[in-house]
Amino acid sequence: MSEVRQSRGKTPAGQRAAAPFDGGIQPLTSPDPLAPTGRAASMTSSITPPAIVNPHGQRVSWAELFFDLVFVFAVTQVASAAQNGTSAVAVGRALVLFVPFWWAWVGVSILYNGVELTSTKRHLKVFALGLGAFIMSISVPDAYGQRGPVFAFAYLGMRALLAWAILRRGFFHDRFNPYLVSATVSAPLIVIGSFTALPARGWIWLIAALIELITPTLQHRRLDDLRFDASHLPERFGLFVIIALGEVLVGVGVQESREGLGWISLTALVLAFVLCCGLWWTYFHFAAAALEHALREARMQSVLVRSVFSHGHLAMVTGLILIAAGLAQAVRSPLHHPAGVHAYFLATGTALYVLSFCYTRARMFGGIGVARLVGGMLAAALASLGPFAPAIVTLAALVGLLIALNVFEAWWVATNRSVLIIRTGRGAIPDA
Repeated sequence: MSEVRQSRGKTPAGQRAAAPFDGGIQPLTSPDPLAPTGRAASMTSSITPPAIVNPHGQRVSWAELFFDLVFVFAVTQVASAAQNGTSAVAVGRALVLFVPFWWAWVGVSILYNGVELTSTKRHLKVFALGLGAFIMSISVPDAYGQRGPVFAFAYLGMRALLAWAILRRGFFHDRFNPYLVSATVSAPLIVIGSFTALPARGWIWLIAALIELITPTLQHRRLDDLRFDASHLPERFGLFVIIALGEVLVGVGVQESREGLGWISLTALVLAFVLCCGLWWTYFHFAAAALEHALREARMQSVLVRSVFSHGHLAMVTGLILIAAGLAQAVRSPLHHPAGVHAYFLATGTALYVLSFCYTRARMFGGIGVARLVGGMLAAALASLGPFAPAIVTLAALVGLLIALNVFEAWWVATNRSVLIIRTGRGAIPDA
């Protein structure tokens, strides 16, 4: 809520952050027909300001959108694995599988941030990375079984290709960067784990996932001077949220299209759709614009890229995966009481999704939005209702909670009231 009000009127039109470029990839600039050439160009280079990365802002390319299609399948597979888990440990193992997918997707998004993805070589590179993710996705159902090595070697191939591509681009000033750590430490560790049996494989892969997650934070001093296009990354991460929301709907719709549709089932379907609308509204109506504003105005953009985008969005998407698994059960058996760990999926996923905005807002603006903090805590409290009420009751309660949260925020912003926040410290935005 408050992010939108803080972002109004502060961004100069057309301003975009520049990124360091060398290697084989050029910045997004249009040729200037009046620019000096030859010796004249060299004489004026010392006084010419740095080139702006596409003054209109980089847009997501068609190749990136095609690449994302593979991750629709990946999210579906991970959500299905979580739904089929019979214990909290099994569900945790399924979610661990999502970390390599996420980190590979983030790696590709950063690799092509600030560059024009139009050449044949770059398209082929994207296709090769997509093939690796596709093979990983196929392996998810039996990743902790016989397909573990297939999953692991596909990921190792992706990380090796990404490390080579980012080195060629020259994006990092130091060769020791998160891409290299993934290719030489995390991915090989996943390969080693793939040749062990459970529970050892689960522990080794968990360690590898944790290394992936903490490496950017441990290397933050090497990354603090990096610059990113402030239009491209928010659009990329917003599209992944759309991917996850699409999986929520597809998982429910495909299942119910094969079943008889009575009034109770139809009501559950309507509630599931409204829940997805509420989740969409929570992100795109208020938070999406704030992300671009924050990235453009941040003191150090890399702080937001690793916290708000990489880690914060991972929490959001994980919440959506849990919601997808919970909704599938709620719509299939709306009047039954969910059993075991599945009883907590729907409310816990919603709570994680909403509370993630508290974390991202604190990192951007130095404060937690009270409305979303209360909404997330209420969703978490509803998780305790899961085993003791029909699934449709929990679903209806969560729908009502999201509607109330979004209506309240819309009314609060429309009436120009003071921002309700809990200060947590200094955010990435100056004077926020």
